[in-house]
Amino acid sequence: MRKRGNGEGGIYPKGNYWEARIMVGYTDQGKPKIKTFTGKKRSIVAKRLNDFIVNRKRLEADIACNYTVAEWLRIWYEEYVTVNVKTSTRASYEGIINKQLIPKIGKIKLAELKKSHIEALYKELLTNGRADGKGGLSVKSVKNTAIVINKALNDAVAQEILIKNPASIAKIPGLHKHIAEKKQVEVLNRQEQQLLESACGFDGYEFGVYMLLNTGARLGELLAITWSDINFENGTLSINKQLNRLKDYDDKSKKTRLGIQNSTKTRTSTRIIPLPQSLITKLCQYRKWQDENKKALGSAYNDLDLVFAREDGNFIDRATFRCKFKKMLKFLGIKDVTLHALRHTFATRALESGAHIKTVSQLLGHASIQITLDTYSHVSVELKREAMEQIVQYKKSYSESA
Repeated sequence: MRKRGNGEGGIYPKGNYWEARIMVGYTDQGKPKIKTFTGKKRSIVAKRLNDFIVNRKRLEADIACNYTVAEWLRIWYEEYVTVNVKTSTRASYEGIINKQLIPKIGKIKLAELKKSHIEALYKELLTNGRADGKGGLSVKSVKNTAIVINKALNDAVAQEILIKNPASIAKIPGLHKHIAEKKQVEVLNRQEQQLLESACGFDGYEFGVYMLLNTGARLGELLAITWSDINFENGTLSINKQLNRLKDYDDKSKKTRLGIQNSTKTRTSTRIIPLPQSLITKLCQYRKWQDENKKALGSAYNDLDLVFAREDGNFIDRATFRCKFKKMLKFLGIKDVTLHALRHTFATRALESGAHIKTVSQLLGHASIQITLDTYSHVSVELKREAMEQIVQYKKSYSESA
């Protein structure tokens, strides 16, 4: 006899009778609500249970015909997102639902949602999707929106609320054109890098800039590093978490707060970075400076074991770090770049030095070598040119010796 699946209930012998049980929801106290059917024969009980399930699905489908997209997204968020995703991802989904999906397509009946509606949404977000009204969202942001609507509609299909998912066949208009026109990678030249490194002193901000230039870490990863993540004996740095502004869903005000997320951006982002002796030496000097600051502040210092912290030991806000970095660039007369340019600069110097592309990809925590190749194509072209020159020189020397 086939085992009944989830949502199909169960049938059990009970003395001289058979009993069917199926969960139909939860009470106000959060306890399961169970509906039962009894009869002298198993076949009779099974038929009553199956009829109930069929009628229930038909009723749910009829109700779903009256759902708007907004209503389904709210149901999906509460029943699926809140229990299945990380807090940081939940906050991202919540923002996409409330700021992009509901305002644009929320009033459309779920059963009437078409591919054309979703493609029009993507086009609108690309051209005028920014919250400040200053143009469109990036292709990456629109792709994230596509992921959310696609998952929400897939679950509607799985619940037999929709027959098919129109988002699964919707395309982001002009995607290839937008990708081709994406912003060039920002990289400091060697002189700019040397100037910036020489200006980095020993505080949580300036030495943080120095570390970004010499490890290729992301800002969120850097600000979450604790001293226990550094193995001075082996000369390694463990990247295993990140600092994020998280929403506290247990707090009724639902305000965001800075906190450690005990996971990295992707599975491959968790990694160990070997540190050269010169950087280990600087870390020891920096730690001595930090210890002296702790001693001076005494009980006013909140010791979270953070390597890069505010003067009082608390978390450094990303926005504050960026602001300090911009001031450094302006003071030094270096062109205005984003903080992420430091990661790009590290990768570019590594590739220029002859480091293998796979090694660089692992140091950066990329999910694949292809991402590294695509991101640093400006370097790979030069490396290919050098390789071709080496081939020509080899052939020349071979010909002369023959």
